[in-house]
Amino acid sequence: MEATNSLRPRLPWAGKPVHLENVEEELSLLWKISADNMRTGQNTNVRTSVLNLVICAPDLESAQSASRLLRDLSSTHLARVTILILDRGNTTPTSLSTWITLRCFSVISDMMRHCFEQTTILATNTAVRSIANILQPLLKPDLPVYLWWVGDPPGGDDPTFNKLVELSSRVIVDSTTFFNPEQDIHTLSLLLQASPDCALSDLNWGRITPWRELVVQFFDVMEYRTYLSGITSIEIEHAAAPFATQTRTDLGDVSPNPACALLLAGWLKDRLGWTLATDFTENIHDTASGTYRWQMEHTAIPNTTRLLGSPRAKVGKLSTAQRATIDIRPQIQSNMRPGSICLVRLISNVDGKHATFTINREGDPDHVLTSVVLSHETRPQRTVSLAASRKESELLHDELEIMGHDYLYEQTLQEMVELLG
Repeated sequence: MEATNSLRPRLPWAGKPVHLENVEEELSLLWKISADNMRTGQNTNVRTSVLNLVICAPDLESAQSASRLLRDLSSTHLARVTILILDRGNTTPTSLSTWITLRCFSVISDMMRHCFEQTTILATNTAVRSIANILQPLLKPDLPVYLWWVGDPPGGDDPTFNKLVELSSRVIVDSTTFFNPEQDIHTLSLLLQASPDCALSDLNWGRITPWRELVVQFFDVMEYRTYLSGITSIEIEHAAAPFATQTRTDLGDVSPNPACALLLAGWLKDRLGWTLATDFTENIHDTASGTYRWQMEHTAIPNTTRLLGSPRAKVGKLSTAQRATIDIRPQIQSNMRPGSICLVRLISNVDGKHATFTINREGDPDHVLTSVVLSHETRPQRTVSLAASRKESELLHDELEIMGHDYLYEQTLQEMVELLG
């Protein structure tokens, strides 16, 4: 009680300040007030929830940004939302502050409105340790719990994070905001092993979906399909801000951050059946700039079914192992979000015939040019509108539709860990 009644900051966007033990009572009062206003306006108000959405933010600015993003979520994902602001600083006194509000929006003109409850909790200092116990009574029973962790996930030895994961059906992260992407990728892999019942998602996986589709579309053409087994080189370039040192932008993006490029490389490695070569003398691993090079081997003949993502697709065998390389490098771009993929190039050689498949942004954040260059001719380029720059709310919307594990992403995560060593 002493911690709860301490002086709290003013957060107008979070709603009405209340005592933690009065959250349910005050929410019921807000619903009653809303119902009275509804009768006056001749509207129909719907009170429902299909899931619990818990957002963990490291500071007030990130929490406010996440709260603003909720405005864009579809009405099909109405949730009881709890925003947890975890201030772990030792200089602030231990305190616990709570706010509540109703978020409403029109569904059919203004005759029907959907509303959901948002509770915001600011825990400081040692109060952070008990946040999982504080959260549990606020969750609606018998509904799945989605945990969206904003920023870098803490290590596996963090008890607060582990307890929140235990309460969750799904953990969602956004690796484009990771300040230590390599370390955080290893952390996610360990989390997957330690909590196999909890599904894992990354908003960056949605960002690279258009790129994966464009790669697959190359080999939908029967003439190009033979080149799939002869790929010897994969090149991926990711956007970086024109700064000499690692920095975080106003949008929260980190530069350089090769997370998208690593995801795409891990997916291609898995789909093509490649393995790391035993000779790694020519490999490059430059974390500071986001530059990588791996020597690879492959004895499997990939097919389009496996490339499309079927985990059970069978592949044939080549008589001898072939060598290949994967290259990831930064490309300085001032008009693109850091970490965005700029270029993907696949080079193939089959029976002396060469083919180069390229997807190139050429500095355009909204479109890409796809091209195919064969030994004897160059095919016409195709301009494709790119949906990879979708808003975070749309990416989060897609993740909230998934009830179970995304096994393809989880397999790709393990491939990334193998590449990073």
